[in-house]
Amino acid sequence: MKKLFSYCFDKWWILPLFSAILIGLSFIFDSIWFVIISVLLVTVSVIYQFIKKGWKTGCLTGTIMLVIFGLSAVWFFLQLFPSPEKIHRKYSKHYENRTEIQKILGVEIPKFKVVDSQLKHLNEFDFEFEVQSTIEFNTPPDHNFYTMLDSICTLPVPQEPNINSSYFYYGLENIYSCWSKDDNKYEYVRNTDFGEQFLHSKDAYFSFEIIKGSKTALIKYGNY
Repeated sequence: MKKLFSYCFDKWWILPLFSAILIGLSFIFDSIWFVIISVLLVTVSVIYQFIKKGWKTGCLTGTIMLVIFGLSAVWFFLQLFPSPEKIHRKYSKHYENRTEIQKILGVEIPKFKVVDSQLKHLNEFDFEFEVQSTIEFNTPPDHNFYTMLDSICTLPVPQEPNINSSYFYYGLENIYSCWSKDDNKYEYVRNTDFGEQFLHSKDAYFSFEIIKGSKTALIKYGNY
């Protein structure tokens, strides 16, 4: 292990190359840890090369360090001003995932596929956005599913709901029921997230609509 460590520093190009690879991975996997490790490695490498190998090797390594720093700055800029595609991709992983949807709804739903998902609105300045998705179940929800929703829709609104409840939430002024029913249409709406664990921010919202007997459901989510 000691020999490997020494070899990586003696060959001046190894750590800068590894740092460059990590920066590339940060753009692919969108991870700040790749950026941090990359910057630390190349910085240590530059200091070592100046001390042990002299100014020529140190300056060469330092030039690569500046490139790494520049790419890091680009990565952070993209985090502050993400593209519409990136926003869509990031949040669809959460709100179009069956496991996560079931956590929010508080009920199990059949397996499904996403047949349509579009970013309908984006205001980059205020980070307002809305995505609308249509999912199609492999098999339509059965009678027991709607019987359960009927029971949930009739639950009385509590005075102090559990913040981990899937069925009630604190809104701006009152406590609201998430599930509602209008004829054969069932809708789940959660508009704000004050300290709860269901949505991604305090300005987030999520809705799920399904008509009894339908094989599809409509999902909307985003930020106010």
